[in-house]
Amino acid sequence: MKHGTFPIIRQVIIGAGDMEVAGKQMREAFGLAKGFADPLLEGINMDDETFRVGGESHLELVGALTPEAPIAKWCEKVGGGGGYGLAIQVPALGPFLERAEAVGARTIEDIVVYDRRIVQLHPGDLGILVELDEIPEAEKWFWDDVEADVSENPVIDDVLAVEISNPDPSALAQKWSTLFDVPAETVDGVLQIAIGARTARFVKGDVKMMTGCDVRVADGISPGTREVTVSGVAFTLV
Repeated sequence: MKHGTFPIIRQVIIGAGDMEVAGKQMREAFGLAKGFADPLLEGINMDDETFRVGGESHLELVGALTPEAPIAKWCEKVGGGGGYGLAIQVPALGPFLERAEAVGARTIEDIVVYDRRIVQLHPGDLGILVELDEIPEAEKWFWDDVEADVSENPVIDDVLAVEISNPDPSALAQKWSTLFDVPAETVDGVLQIAIGARTARFVKGDVKMMTGCDVRVADGISPGTREVTVSGVAFTLV
């Protein structure tokens, strides 16, 4: 996979009803070191643990610090946890915001974080939360300078694809196709689009959330299983 290909799926965000259990599952299943936290999320009553996966990707668990936090209600709604959103790095927000407006995707946040502008698009319009992070330097990301434990023997080293469940996957795929200005294609009977070097697939389901994630097995590793479920997300080790 060629890294640095815009847009870049940087973080797969997973809502967890039980952060302790989900974090332990993530570390044990994928051989990952303890993750680090975004200190800004505490201010909005959210707990989080972010795991580095290879040189470009991250898996992020988010949970509630108080029962009133919106993520607590969301986790309860989807049965305890599930794929909540994606953080996607883009070189410039302008074209994406124009296309977001064209497909009726509402903006719920437009703020500057760590000196970078980020925009969050409404999950009700795109099936999951989509965060667009304007960082024109492809090799840079928010957590480059964060001191964190290093995974000594990671089982995985990249995120390859995500799978998004929706009652109308065809309509949702078309929205994403327009937003990211790429064609929607059907592969093995499943609609999908390319987001940079990675893939988003759209499948039929009653619950609107991300239900699957393909991750790449690190060189020289033979995993004990190729299927792992963490907090409602089915991971496929490829």
